[in-house]
Amino acid sequence: MSLLYDVEIEVSGKEHQGKTTLVAYLAKLLGETGVELIVQRADPQIDEKLDLSLEELKVKLAGKRIFLREVQTAI
Repeated sequence: MSLLYDVEIEVSGKEHQGKTTLVAYLAKLLGETGVELIVQRADPQIDEKLDLSLEELKVKLAGKRIFLREVQTAI
């Protein structure tokens, strides 16, 4: 069985809580590492947020409470 991706990241939360901003921030950070990255666009604002700098995204995320969970799936 072949996996499409080695790691999948899903961001969830209530409306207007910073999900799209967090996706854009993570995409920029991961993109800088040179990993192969695909961003699935659910919010039309993602392109606008991807145009922001890391610093601008950090400002928008300031004060947010984020829960990060590692989950291992079956092969």
